[in-house]
Amino acid sequence: MNPADTEDGDSVVDEKVDHELFSRVVDLLRKRDVADEPKQAGATLEVVADELDSFLVTHPDSVPALRLLAECAQRLGDLSRARGYITRAERLEPWNLEILIISESLYESEASAGGQRPGKPPRLRTDLSSGVVNADKLIEKAMGSFRLGDLDRAYTLSKLAYLVTPDLEHHLMDILAVGSSLDPRLTYDELVGLAKMGSPPPFLLLALGSICNVLGNYEEATSWLSMGIEVFPEDPYVKAMFYNELAYVMIKQRIRLDKCIELARAALELFPDKNANGFIRDTLGVAYLTSGEVGKAIRNLREAVSKDPTVIPRFHLALALLRNKDPAAALGELKQIADSRPSLESPHVEETAILERVQSCISRLENLLNLGGAGDIRDALEMIDGLV
Repeated sequence: MNPADTEDGDSVVDEKVDHELFSRVVDLLRKRDVADEPKQAGATLEVVADELDSFLVTHPDSVPALRLLAECAQRLGDLSRARGYITRAERLEPWNLEILIISESLYESEASAGGQRPGKPPRLRTDLSSGVVNADKLIEKAMGSFRLGDLDRAYTLSKLAYLVTPDLEHHLMDILAVGSSLDPRLTYDELVGLAKMGSPPPFLLLALGSICNVLGNYEEATSWLSMGIEVFPEDPYVKAMFYNELAYVMIKQRIRLDKCIELARAALELFPDKNANGFIRDTLGVAYLTSGEVGKAIRNLREAVSKDPTVIPRFHLALALLRNKDPAAALGELKQIADSRPSLESPHVEETAILERVQSCISRLENLLNLGGAGDIRDALEMIDGLV
């Protein structure tokens, strides 16, 4: 029997065909100027790109083929097509360093060619062409792209920064921040994939717990966060983050509120920067509010807003003030929210939901709270119910 007639034989033949095709493409890509080469059959990028496209029909998940097609399209000046191929490759192998580098290098070509679609923000120049890849510069570029609304690029850059320097685990939180805005489900899937590649470090467990919180998967969030706490990270900053996130998840579940308060208070004690612990004060305030201790909630939430005057803590303070029958003060906070825009550094789906609800009904809330009767306050609370 001919080996090519067997299943294993077919595999060997396929591998030989793949290798021969890929080798021809690589040889062409190595040439400085394809236009100077004789345009014989099978010897031009256009021809081999067509062959790769045909190969991709039967091998749609071939990352090497997608990568080579992206490079062919880039060399031929079809940047939109190149972007499509490399995006598919990145979705298949989200932690492939070479794919992420090619993806980022494409942005420089797109920026130089003015390739962004009309109405899109300007693209920042990349540093990859210099041959120097610095994680801090990549994160700085990621946050710049984030502020410009270029979330796909910001996400690629934040992953690239982590892979370039995996010892700097805190870059996983940058991935979380961008991914929560771009596509929380995609981010969850990719972080789980990363966790399966080896023993997950504390920041990865924290990121997984946080993204599960964003998605409303509270039981799974508790599992990841509890696992992280069991690791007992030495860094008090990390441990405080775990305690705070777990407390917030438990508040969402309305379970063991005494434990939530205990965890949030422990996080406050551990967190090194007392001037930047507003997010923990917010958690503690919400824990008190949920347990019915409105006075303690207001004290903690006022401090939270003084340190972190963003939408989420301000909304929690407004709720506490309404529960305390102080409609004028609550209206002041709600009007500030109505005038707010999403946070630039770490926009969050919870923040987005609050903004949409408050901004859509601020006129009605203002009418109710200016009246200020018990029934009016109750109606106002019902309008913004379900956001905590």
